[in-house]
Amino acid sequence: MQINVTDNPAQMDEDFVIDNLWAHNSKFDEVDIHPLFITLRDEQSTIAGGLVARTWWGGLEVQYLWVSDNYRARGFGRQLMLQAEKEARTRGCHMAYVDTFSFQAKGFYEKLGYREYGHLGNYAHKHTRYYLAKDL
Repeated sequence: MQINVTDNPAQMDEDFVIDNLWAHNSKFDEVDIHPLFITLRDEQSTIAGGLVARTWWGGLEVQYLWVSDNYRARGFGRQLMLQAEKEARTRGCHMAYVDTFSFQAKGFYEKLGYREYGHLGNYAHKHTRYYLAKDL
């Protein structure tokens, strides 16, 4: 046996590991992962914000949410989240979860009804990562 370490895996190798994990998990429940990608575009069709997520096993997993500095504090992040939650409900989801750092958007998510269920400190020896969830 040999252990290999890399920061640039072959896509085929990465897919193999992920696919086999889900094959194992499917022994317990049907694997139903579906990507969710929502964009906010300006008048020139340039992406001004976006949300990357996936839905699976009844949950909306928000992985990334970004809004351009030019469009922040105008409610666009809220619109992206509400649209994601709406789509998640359409897909049969009953919960949503997200994580954020202490310098990012914990208060933003709390205003949307998310509640902290855990945190982990000491990222870069100074930041805390918060884990939040809500019922849909």
